[in-house]
Amino acid sequence: MLEELKKLVSLQNVDSEIFKLEEELDTLPDKNDALEEQIVEKENKIKELKNAIDIQVDEKEKRDEIYKKGEEKLKTITGKQSAIRNKEEYNALLREIDNIKRFNRDLSDEIAEINKEIEAKTEELNITEEQFSREIEGFKKQIEINSKRMDELDKTIDKLYDEREKLSKNIRPAVYNKYQRIIETSPNGKAIAMAEHRVCLGCNMTLPPELYNMVLRAVRIEVCPNCQCILIPGDNHSDNKKSSEKEEN
Repeated sequence: MLEELKKLVSLQNVDSEIFKLEEELDTLPDKNDALEEQIVEKENKIKELKNAIDIQVDEKEKRDEIYKKGEEKLKTITGKQSAIRNKEEYNALLREIDNIKRFNRDLSDEIAEINKEIEAKTEELNITEEQFSREIEGFKKQIEINSKRMDELDKTIDKLYDEREKLSKNIRPAVYNKYQRIIETSPNGKAIAMAEHRVCLGCNMTLPPELYNMVLRAVRIEVCPNCQCILIPGDNHSDNKKSSEKEEN
């Protein structure tokens, strides 16, 4: 193979690795952001449950205070029975006592219902906290792993760029510039494609026989007319060459 092509293949190998690692690096910040969002979502869920419990506790305390005052009022009124002077006052007192008792019974039922809600929400909170704490811990560990991987990728990519610079210096500027123009517009980080059985493996286009034969000889740089990739003989170079010679004959 033409020495210039060998240099380009070495450069392509480095560029392919850079492309692959940079693609991975680009995905990691988004993955961490998604994990952070899940952490916030679960922490907010726990806060909502705690707030709901606090509201219920506050409502219960208010009703407890009203109930306490009602009981005190009931004792005070009951103690006035000895001072009653007639039946009319006595009946009025009984009605007031009955109203207070009925009100306190209703209030007691409300307090009992609130207690049930508090117990249910507290149980839900405990289960949720236990479950979410494990999940959040897992998310944080994954964020840490992703962050370390980003650091590793940054260092590896920097080294590859240093290697790339050394390789590019050994390639003629005209050839390197041609390669660079191709790779800058390539969607997959490839500027070189193998040719096998008269087909460009970069785009699967059937190559003209004359062009294919030139690629197999590898005496100069040839480009695919469709995808513009620089063509090199495939892994089955000798088989391709024999096949090509048969076609010529």
